[in-house]
Amino acid sequence: MRLKVVGKTGERDSNFELFRIVLMLLIVAHHYVVNSGISQLYDFNHITGNMIFLQLFGFAGKIGINCFVFITGYFMIKSQFKFRKLLKLYLEIKFYRWVLYMLFVISGYETFSVMGMIKPIFNIAYDVGAGFIGTFVFLYMLIPFINTMLLNLNQRLHLILIGILIFLYTIISTFLLYDTYSNLGWMITTYTIAAYVRLYPCRWFEKKNLYVWSTIISVVLSWMSILVVDFVGSKVGFTNYYYMVANEHKFLAFVSSFSLFMLFKNIKIKQNRVINTIAASTFGVLLIHANSDAMRRFLWQDVLHNKSYYNSPFLVVHAILSVILVYIVCICIDQVRIHMLEKPLFRYIEQRKNK
Repeated sequence: MRLKVVGKTGERDSNFELFRIVLMLLIVAHHYVVNSGISQLYDFNHITGNMIFLQLFGFAGKIGINCFVFITGYFMIKSQFKFRKLLKLYLEIKFYRWVLYMLFVISGYETFSVMGMIKPIFNIAYDVGAGFIGTFVFLYMLIPFINTMLLNLNQRLHLILIGILIFLYTIISTFLLYDTYSNLGWMITTYTIAAYVRLYPCRWFEKKNLYVWSTIISVVLSWMSILVVDFVGSKVGFTNYYYMVANEHKFLAFVSSFSLFMLFKNIKIKQNRVINTIAASTFGVLLIHANSDAMRRFLWQDVLHNKSYYNSPFLVVHAILSVILVYIVCICIDQVRIHMLEKPLFRYIEQRKNK
């Protein structure tokens, strides 16, 4: 997520940087719902406006994950793998895992244990196949090998590969009701799709209006699928209201995320230093607010008290303000880390390297 997305001039593309900001807001909104325990209050025999709002408000977390990998594939297929970027990613993950764990232990919010000490050491390994962060790190390490394969395929074989992967992960899992999902496998799939878009530009990839409408239609269909489960599926015992949009590989999640990615790819905006600065901390926002079970409990239950707003007329206001507040606080924290730790450390490394 912290990959630097640059245009032909070497400057960061602010359209993609703005996209990353929007995506992380969608992910935080998703976590507002699924990590707070508020979704446990859903009653399909008594569907309320607040229940529907929460389902629609938090539906796009997996779409956000897809789009971050699309961005990675789009830029990295024509970029050189750099160990420096991997080191930055690794140190950022470790910094927040250790610091936040120690803060929770010192404050008495979390009990010290041997396993609690071990988990931060191996948290990336434990997360592979189970979560975004660990899987993304291994995807990044595989980029030189994935790129070598893709760059040695012709356009036809590349497209056939995409078709096979989509059938394997999306069509079978969504329509044949047999889940073939693999976290790393799906990341490689989305990377491969974005790489194709970058390697083989065509007029269909440049039609902004097409992707405006495909985004609108796919999002509306995603919301409708949730409502169908609420009012039809739940009557026959099917209450998986995010079926079409979670996990990342489900049909509408895939279509929505690809449409959104292509839409922002075709939006042209001037370089904006504020957007680029904020976007540089998007990964930090994820690492802070979704750091651990203790953080989820502290943030969504003990500080923001999400569950207490389930039947409140102020739920919408609380949800929107909470997401914005969490985002702003996390951005501020990560900017401090970048300027006080990351930049000085890598300046020192460069100086030692050049001696």
